[in-house]
Amino acid sequence: MSLYRIAKLTFLVIVCILFIWILSPATIVPPADTAEALTIYIADYGLHSELVLPSGNGELIQYAYGDWNYFALNQQDLKNGATALFIPTQGTLGRQKFSNIVELQQIIQQQNYTLLSLVVARNKVTQLLQLLDQRFSRNISTKIENSQTGLTLVKDERDYTFLHNSNHEIVEWLRALDCQIYGFVMWANFRVKHS
Repeated sequence: MSLYRIAKLTFLVIVCILFIWILSPATIVPPADTAEALTIYIADYGLHSELVLPSGNGELIQYAYGDWNYFALNQQDLKNGATALFIPTQGTLGRQKFSNIVELQQIIQQQNYTLLSLVVARNKVTQLLQLLDQRFSRNISTKIENSQTGLTLVKDERDYTFLHNSNHEIVEWLRALDCQIYGFVMWANFRVKHS
């Protein structure tokens, strides 16, 4: 076999491995020991995911991250989509409140999306909620309501990029809750490994 054929075969094998790795779901492993456990949720909207946390008063708060023009302002044309992917752009942090889990489940089912659940420690949820609320409040003067998504959104200090999109942000939030994430994260393709 010639060196050229060996190189070509090696390249094809590497491409196949990368392709399978990219298309495989990222695995979320919740913490093993959870004091005062709470159930949290990840809403998988196809390419994009959002984190849903219990607020302590029976309500649920869904947090989302995205590009300001594309996600918050619904300017979802080719120009804004390409810009959001390839150039660092203004990020946005969004949130929406649900009165209970049934309300959230109805929305997820109506739109044929996926809702994942996992259990984490109550104190970690409280800490993350405080951080996200503070982050949201810092730019409250930029607040807008998005009638298409139901989210209230503000400009965020973090830029949105191809290498830091909504799913990367979700991974950071999950790590703050002591979850481990394995696999390739680019779009919402998560699965939970329950023990």
